[in-house]
Amino acid sequence: MMRKICPVCDLPLNEINYCSRCRRVVKKPVNWEVNYTLNEKKDLASLPVSHLPVNQPVPRDSMLGKGKSNVLLFLVIGIALIFTLAGIVISCAVNATSLENSYETAVGYDDYGFRDLDEAEVLAAGEHCSGFDHFETDGREISNSMTQFLEKEEYGYRIGSQETYGDNYEMNQDGGALTFYETVDSVYLVPKITEDVNSEEEEYEYVDINYDTATGELHRYVSYLKNPEATLAYLEQFLLYTEAGCGIAAEQSSVASIMEQAQARLNQSEGAYILEGIFDVNLYIYEDRIQVYVSYNNPETVKNQET
Repeated sequence: MMRKICPVCDLPLNEINYCSRCRRVVKKPVNWEVNYTLNEKKDLASLPVSHLPVNQPVPRDSMLGKGKSNVLLFLVIGIALIFTLAGIVISCAVNATSLENSYETAVGYDDYGFRDLDEAEVLAAGEHCSGFDHFETDGREISNSMTQFLEKEEYGYRIGSQETYGDNYEMNQDGGALTFYETVDSVYLVPKITEDVNSEEEEYEYVDINYDTATGELHRYVSYLKNPEATLAYLEQFLLYTEAGCGIAAEQSSVASIMEQAQARLNQSEGAYILEGIFDVNLYIYEDRIQVYVSYNNPETVKNQET
């Protein structure tokens, strides 16, 4: 069967594309074909007993020589074995179903107490959401700066289209409510050398800036691109804009270290998890795309995890 998988942590998503580990709804999940070996035994359970793989051989001369009592004995033993094995097969099938149902429950295939929130309701609250950590800078300004940088077309892409959408909702978790006030500015990029290619394929490369609907505080950066040079250039520019917006002094900058690590991992065609300064950077390499997620590295959260 097909499962929707979070591209960040590789855990299955629920029916609304919510990832319980990343605490967010995934815009573009990865679809994986998942096969459960135990389920294949369900086919045996549906077969008539006479078709089960059981065969108790009885020598013909032995039966003739020992009379009806031996025949009956062999028949009883054979039937007992058939029903015993049938019970085992059915038990396996039931256990497989139980395991699958438990798995779905464990990874959150329920409604999570999901409730959509109107933008007016979010703005009236006037406070940032509780589901994201927030950079201490205005995500709208970062978004504008990134768009201007992308408009220069220095790394083989031009802007194909842009959109802004909101996704404001509330989830019940561990007895309390988590709020997610997401506004996302998406810039879809088109490789300039392939402008005649089908437009649907062209626009499957993008840069997203995610910020709080209520306060504008920056949540995260996401890019999904083919071009490694552009991937690194856009990442570096975002990191520089964000450090400047957060008032990070040049001597405290983490950008150089992050870029050195990201470049090294890309050279080896490997993904990366980089935790430096105020940044939590995840880099994933797929067959023909490179995906980057950057969120806020909360020093207090890291400190609590270490203790």
